[in-house]
Amino acid sequence: MPELERMLTRLGDELDWPATPDLTASVTSRLEQPARRPRLGFAGLRRSLAVAVVGLLLVAGTVFAAVPGVRHAVLDFFGLRGATVERRETLPTPPPERPLDLGTRTTLAGAADQIGFAPLVPAALGEPDGVYVRRGLPGGELSLTYLARPGLPRARTTRLGALLSEFRGDLSPEYLGKIVGPATKAERLHVDGQPAIWVEGAPHLFFYRDRRGRFVDTSLRLAQNVLLLEHDRLLIRIEGAFDRQRAIELARSLR
Repeated sequence: MPELERMLTRLGDELDWPATPDLTASVTSRLEQPARRPRLGFAGLRRSLAVAVVGLLLVAGTVFAAVPGVRHAVLDFFGLRGATVERRETLPTPPPERPLDLGTRTTLAGAADQIGFAPLVPAALGEPDGVYVRRGLPGGELSLTYLARPGLPRARTTRLGALLSEFRGDLSPEYLGKIVGPATKAERLHVDGQPAIWVEGAPHLFFYRDRRGRFVDTSLRLAQNVLLLEHDRLLIRIEGAFDRQRAIELARSLR
């Protein structure tokens, strides 16, 4: 069920509308009296706010459906603070394979001086083989790379055993985007109470948005299995050829 429909269904449960009475006598009486400002109790105020939200959602849904090709192309839309996931009937044509652009190479100590948060490292993997910083968003983005090794198979999309990125999701709420097809599994879950999304199966498309929320076409690439996780203010992204349980183990070992 699309996110908009779920929200409207939940709001509908909040509204308990009584049967419509005969309003003729009441309206005539009010027209003959001086105008008075109505006073809303808590229940009335709550109902008014709910109706207003429903109206805004309906307007948003109308605009969404009016975009050519969008209504039938997007089957579901959900996300986290810092990332969005769209499920589509068909995927756009994948771009030519290109080297990863993770920013400027540095060290963990050097990265700590350049980003607006304390770097988190998965203790289950130890020190990363590469540390990179991208400065194109508020707070910066940190990427950690790990070469393939026993227990960490080489991913087709990155040629790495694991790629972990982190940034301030509260400052860039829709920085990362993913487009998945019918053959790709996208599952909502929680990791130690933190909301997460696990994307697994057929490779999906991954891209960035700029500070104005516009799609950056040069960032589009194929991705393999990915765990997206809200970690307090951060959005953590863990990509590799490992399974869901291994990804959760890595997330739980972040220190």
